[in-house]
Formats: sequence, structure tokens, C-alpha cells
Amino acid sequence: MNHASLSTAVLACTLALCAGCSGTFTSKAPVSHAYVLRSAPATGGDHGAATPPAFDGTLRIRRPIPAPGFETDRILLLRDGRELDFYATGHWAAPIPDMIEALTVESLRRAAYFSAVYGENSPMRSEYFLQVIVRDFVAEYPGDDTVPVARVALECTLGRRLDRTVMATFTAEGQAPAAANRMNEVVAAYEAALQQALASAAASLAAAAKQPPPPG
Repeated sequence: MNHASLSTAVLACTLALCAGCSGTFTSKAPVSHAYVLRSAPATGGDHGAATPPAFDGTLRIRRPIPAPGFETDRILLLRDGRELDFYATGHWAAPIPDMIEALTVESLRRAAYFSAVYGENSPMRSEYFLQVIVRDFVAEYPGDDTVPVARVALECTLGRRLDRTVMATFTAEGQAPAAANRMNEVVAAYEAALQQALASAAASLAAAAKQPPPPG
């Protein structure tokens, strides 16, 4: 092959590669939008600042421990009770454990059972800690239904920081059906389910506060 023919062949290959790259940059793949969840709004039944806290001390929310599959920012869905997948058109603004930690801090601050509530990375000292394990955080499609149900399950352990004494263990759960099989409605169902779980956690902490403290 002479020099001119070689140059022509190289140019043809280059144009072909560029055409392939152009196809990639103009992909019709769905765009993934970032979603956030909110804690339940304050109500008249929330404890006011003048009410003495149920626990004598402050609380640290440790970063939740994710069960297998939940260390992700993907919005997860479950089919046939076993097949874990995710939505291509949306993702959480942070990994699931970080998002749950932030909302747990916000929710329990409003409950005012402790003099203060901190997150994992706060430099402030705490007398108590709450460890959460994320057991369930999926939108499940039951049977042949086309509308999913958001399910949240959090295993919680309340402990005393100084001696690691366990004061209470409980499971906080919530579930909510999506109004439609669309991303916004699925996210709204997740939000409702998580708000239910956090309300259940607050109620369990209130019950624990009425129990005699363990020795130590």
C-alpha cells in the first residue's frame, strides 16, 4: 500500500471512530435525576423547648449499617421478593445510610427526648448512641401489581456510650403504596414510609425512657 492509500485508510478509520463517539455523546439513555427525602413536618404534638427531655443527656446517631445491597444511592426496587434492581431515571442525593442518618437526626431533634441530638461526625460529646441497621429500603412490586409499595425497616439499638450498656432494641417499620408507577410518586411513597418508620422509632424511644435504667 502506497503512502496516499495508507493516509486514506487512516482517515477513513478516524472518521468511523468519530461517528461511533458521536453516537455515544448523543445517547438516548434516560437522564437520572437526584431526589431528596424530607422528615415529617412539626406538629402541635411535638415537645416544646420548655418540656424537660425524657433522657438526661445527649444522643449521637451513628451512621446506619446497611444490609447487603443498601450501600448505594440508587433508588431500589424489588421484584418477586428476590430480584433487586434500581430505577434508571432517578437516584438519591446521597447514599441510603447517609440520608437515613440525616433524617433520623432531624426527626429526633424535633421529638426532644434528649437535650441534643448529633450526627456521626459531630465533635460534640454524647451520653447515648443510637445504632441503626437498614434491613429494608425498597419499592416492592407485589405479584402482578404495576404500582409498587415502598417498604422501610430499621433495626435500632439505643445504648449508653460510657459503658456500652444496651438500653433498648426495637424495629421501626413503615410502608406506603405509590400513587402511580412514576418516579415522583415512588419517591413520595418512600418519603411516607420513612416518616412512618422514624415516628415509630421516636415512640419506641419514648417508651424506653419510661423504663428503669439498667445498672451501671
